[in-house]
Formats: sequence, structure tokens, C-alpha cells
Amino acid sequence: MPEKLMSVKTYQMLTRANACQYYAKDTVIPENYLIISSGAFSGQNKIYTLRFPLRLLSIKSRAFYSCQYLNEVHLPHSVEELGKEAFSECYRLRRVYLSNNLAEISDSCFYHDTKLNRVLFTPSSQLISIGARAFCECSSLPFILLPPHLTSIGNQAFYRCKSLATVRFPKGLRYIGKEAFYFCGIDKLELPETLEFLDESAFFKCNNLTEVVLPPSVRHIGKWVFHGCNRLKVLEIRHDPDSIGPWIINRSARIRCYRGSRMDAYCQKSGFTTEYID
Repeated sequence: MPEKLMSVKTYQMLTRANACQYYAKDTVIPENYLIISSGAFSGQNKIYTLRFPLRLLSIKSRAFYSCQYLNEVHLPHSVEELGKEAFSECYRLRRVYLSNNLAEISDSCFYHDTKLNRVLFTPSSQLISIGARAFCECSSLPFILLPPHLTSIGNQAFYRCKSLATVRFPKGLRYIGKEAFYFCGIDKLELPETLEFLDESAFFKCNNLTEVVLPPSVRHIGKWVFHGCNRLKVLEIRHDPDSIGPWIINRSARIRCYRGSRMDAYCQKSGFTTEYID
């Protein structure tokens, strides 16, 4: 439990046992609750809207799992913790407004929220990490503007977000995990100059990409990172990464690099078509 929670002497935790008295179409959680426990409202199909306590600190795992009619989540800026699967499989959830003080979006937090079309951060958001499968299969999400302090995007974080056409990556991002944007609708990539690690299949089957330029900060390129991107024509790599996996592109694409570089040698060994930079 976070230190701040431990220091609060008079907090009350809203458990599943006493949450039932607040089940309603428009659910209002009283101000004296600072923690919503695991599974407190899980599967409650009466809930359409939620009003949280203004001093709420923590929402535990699966607290609102599979609340089928919940359509909007507006977290107060006091919230510091969102547990795993906190709002997963909320099939009618459309908008999420996230807390300034949230440092991490936990694994599978909004997994399979198929109607979700807005995820909003404030400019002062302290978020540094998006966990594995956090927005996996959010198939209606068209864009996301990631907050300025984000450094890590976990495995399958946006897996099969097929409508996701626009992603704004912040300066400071260092890591993009395995299959993070697998089968997304991204049509243009502007990766930050701080990015160091592109894991396996990070952009696999992103079929709207036509050209990608990797920043020189990228030290690791995992296997199949742009494989299956059937419209990709050119992957430009102007430096020599420390490690490069196999089949990073389709055979139909080409790699633009410097003649005689280690990247050139990789292309020759792998049988990829090269286009040399003058």
C-alpha cells in the first residue's frame, strides 16, 4: 500500500460488502471513502455514471470490472493508484479522464473496452508507465495523446486497437514493449529522439504505415518489429543499433541506410533490399 495511504488514520475502504447500498444508475460514492477495494462494483450492470470522492486515493483491482452500462469515468486528481483490470470489459465505456497524480496505468486496466473512444490526460499528468494490455482490444479508440513524462509502454498495451490512427509519443519515452501496437491503424510514426528499445513485433501488422524513420537513439530493434506492415515501403535507419532481430520488415519493403554500415551488412545477410543515403 502506498505510504500516503498508510499515513491516513481515518480513511475508510469501500468493500464489496458495503458497496451494494450505492448501486444505482447514477452512483455517488460518499466523500469519506479514500479507497475502493478489489471487486467492489464488479459486474454491477445498474451503473451508468459514477461520481467519485474528491479525495479518493486508490481504486483496487477489478473494482469496476465488467460494469456493462458504465459510459464515462472521470477520476479526481487525488487518485494515485489504479489496480489491474480496474475498468476492464466495460463494453459501453466511451470516455476516460485520468488523474494528474497517477504514475502508472496497471496491467489490463481498460482491457477490451470496445467502445472506448477518448482517453484524456492533462498537461501536468505524472504518468510514467502504461502496463501490459492496458488498452488491449480497445477497438474504437481513434487517437491518443500520451502525456509528457511517459517513459514506458508495456507489452500489448494497445494490441489490436484497430481504429488507432494517431499516437503522439512524448519526448522522454524510452521503451515500447512486445506487440505494443500490434494490428493498429497508425498511418504515421513520429518516434521521439529518446526512444531506446523497440521490442518484438511492436508495430506488427500496422497496415497503414508507408514509411518509418527510426531515431538514432534506438539501440535495440526486436524481431518482426515492422513485419506484416503490408503497405510499408521504406524503413530508414541512419545509425547502427546494438542489436537487430530477424525479419524486421516484409521482403516487399526496403531499408534506407548508409552504404558500408553495419545496418547495410544486416540487410545483405537478411536479403533485404537497400536504398543508400547519399
